[in-house]
Amino acid sequence: MVKAKTNLEHLIYLMELALLVAIMLMMNITGLAMIPLPGQYASIMTVPVAVGAMLLGPLAGGVLGGVMGCISFYTAIKTGFSTMFLAGYTGGSVVMLSFLNTIPTRILMGVCVGWIFRALYKVDRSKTISYYIGGLAAPVLNTLFYMSVLVILFLNAPTLQNLLGEELMATFKDNILLFVAAYVGIQAVLEMVVGCVISGTICKALRVVVKR
Repeated sequence: MVKAKTNLEHLIYLMELALLVAIMLMMNITGLAMIPLPGQYASIMTVPVAVGAMLLGPLAGGVLGGVMGCISFYTAIKTGFSTMFLAGYTGGSVVMLSFLNTIPTRILMGVCVGWIFRALYKVDRSKTISYYIGGLAAPVLNTLFYMSVLVILFLNAPTLQNLLGEELMATFKDNILLFVAAYVGIQAVLEMVVGCVISGTICKALRVVVKR
């Protein structure tokens, strides 16, 4: 009897995970992952990742983060790996570095969101604040991990110094934070706010409905 219940729980877990994967794919195909804001677009692709990480655990967060990474890698393929070519990389290294920048970073983000939520939920007396912090953690960590790898790649680009010159390259190295701010801009802040509100609200509501 116990074994049957355990198998049922595993089945429900896989169905819920598959549903979130399907939602992510639909959001990418239909363009619903981008919310138009005044002069900007905010991506909410981290929302399903955050919801899965908080409701299903870090492993599910890692899987969903991997799906998000695969979508990002596919987008890089469609744009001809423009970011890597801009940094001065060529040949097969472009594909490999783009893969490292898009997929492992998102997997790590999903896993970390699950861990952060679990730790906070244990001490969250309101059983509410932890959902919004978890929702905020997803876009914050997504930007942090992605940009950290991107900065490392740009700093070690084989031909970037020749393209910019030693003086400009030195300025670039001395102003990393300015580069990051210019690259992600206000869009990252908007994604953090939107992700926090939407992910936290959806996850709290679902937790009440399914009584988890």
